[in-house]
Amino acid sequence: MKKLVILSALFLSACSQLPHLGADKATPLKTDAMPTPAVPVPAPVEDANEVANNDTTVAMATDFEHIFIDSDMTFEGVLPCADCPGINYHINLYRDGRFEARQEYLERGQVQLMSGSWLLDKRTLHLVNQQSTLPVFHFRSNRQLVMTDLSGKPILSSDAYQLNRQDSVRKIDQRQPMLGMYQLRNNQATFIQCQSGESLPVANTQNHLPMMRLYQQDPRFNNKAVITTLVGRKAADQNGIDTLYVDKFEQFWPNATCPDQFAQKKLQGIVWRAEKVADRYVPHQLNVRLIFDKDKLYGFSGCNNFNASYQQRANTISVQQLASTRKFCAEASSIEQQFTEKLQQADRAEVNADKLQLFYNNQVILELVPALN
Repeated sequence: MKKLVILSALFLSACSQLPHLGADKATPLKTDAMPTPAVPVPAPVEDANEVANNDTTVAMATDFEHIFIDSDMTFEGVLPCADCPGINYHINLYRDGRFEARQEYLERGQVQLMSGSWLLDKRTLHLVNQQSTLPVFHFRSNRQLVMTDLSGKPILSSDAYQLNRQDSVRKIDQRQPMLGMYQLRNNQATFIQCQSGESLPVANTQNHLPMMRLYQQDPRFNNKAVITTLVGRKAADQNGIDTLYVDKFEQFWPNATCPDQFAQKKLQGIVWRAEKVADRYVPHQLNVRLIFDKDKLYGFSGCNNFNASYQQRANTISVQQLASTRKFCAEASSIEQQFTEKLQQADRAEVNADKLQLFYNNQVILELVPALN
């Protein structure tokens, strides 16, 4: 081994003594020229964020150029808006390649829900949706997304362009069907949920306006509280006050009351939700409902509104032909057809415990329960 080292040293020494040729490759360069000064090596700069080596960091070699979405993630934050105080973003990234996003324009109450697939190029995240264009983000770390500019570079000049990862995955659509007492006074509406008794101010948003107009135009209401069904969500307004945001108004139910689980049930004055049609359970999200009001009934059959006259003597009942709107909803058409047919067939009605049962030839054809939401 020592002989090999000595031979290598002699070889390198011999190489260093070779003459240097000039541009014409014939004349040796002068060897008495001034030696080339050594290039100074810059001292290493310490990074305050650098993690010192230890047994763990040495053992775990990490490629920091790549981010892996190998678990479901939720990111939230408020991004700038050109004509509003900001856009509240909630993005769920799923490890199977899907994403869901929720945009809420602050002070407008306008909400958009989107879904699609995500594409990840190193640290650049693209959210692909056929109907909408979403911002492109850069993974600054596995806990922070930063919006990119038009050239594709992350905007690091301000914290206003970042979304932060939450500790747990949160459901993105917080809307839910609600039933409660709605009242409008001096253009300020309140809503008291029947199920919880909670009273909430109603935000004057675009989706609330048709509800307000219908209430104002109906002489039966006249600033009185009326049962209503809607799809909405509870959220804090800009002052931190819990507020109801209406996403979809369904209808008012005059002469109805909040169901009382301790009171003896009666046929009239209760909003009933269809639970079973014959032996088939009705999906809750269709919100098939009706109310018996004196000599008329009306309701929602999953896609269309309907009404009809009916007659009742003791437990016998006779429902006349329904009048209905004529919309088509693929997901509800089968249930809707069965429900309306059975309702018109009914010849007897009984309230048993917490259920309303409608019979035909002594067979239960419809089962309904008081609607709580």
